[in-house]
Amino acid sequence: MPVGINENITLKEVNVSKTPQGRDFLEIIFENENGQTATMTEWKNEKNQWIVTDEDLQRRDNQQFGRILQVIDAFKGGHNEFEGSSFIEMITWAKMQLAGANTSVRLKVTYDKKGYTQVSKNGIFVESMGVTESQIKLWKSDLLERPIVADKEPAADPLSVAATPVTETTGADDLPF
Repeated sequence: MPVGINENITLKEVNVSKTPQGRDFLEIIFENENGQTATMTEWKNEKNQWIVTDEDLQRRDNQQFGRILQVIDAFKGGHNEFEGSSFIEMITWAKMQLAGANTSVRLKVTYDKKGYTQVSKNGIFVESMGVTESQIKLWKSDLLERPIVADKEPAADPLSVAATPVTETTGADDLPF
C-alpha cells in the first residue's frame, strides 16, 4: 500500500496468533481497492531495557490499548466495554469487535526504519470515511520516503592470517633440503 494517507481502506482480516516461540500477537490487515495491504501488529508488552518500571509497562499497555480502540472505533463507530485482565483476552476481544466490519476508513501508512511499509502508530492514524475534516496528520517524524540503507562491507581483520594452501608432495619433493 502506498505511504501517506490512504482513503477507502477496508479491513481484510484480523488474526490472533502465536509465534513458534509461544508469543501471542494481534495482526490487523488493511486492504485498498487495488488489493494492496498494510499490516498492524501488536505484541504483548514486557519489561526490557526500554520498559523498566511497572509505570513504564502500564503506560505502554495504555498506548497499545488506545491504538486498538482507535481501529475499532473507526470501523464500528464505537466499542463495547472491555472486561479482561490479560493480553490474550484483550486481543481476542478486539478480534470479536472487528468481526463483520465492512466500512471504509482513512489510514496513515509510513515506512519503518528498514524500508517496509507499516501502519503508522503516531497520533491519529485511522478514522472513518464519514469524518469530513480529517484529523490524521503527517508528522515530521513520519518516514514518507524509503530509507536507503547501503550494504555493509564486512570489516577486514588485519590480524587474521591468510590460509596457506596445503599441497601433497611425493618422492624427492618432500625432502627438507
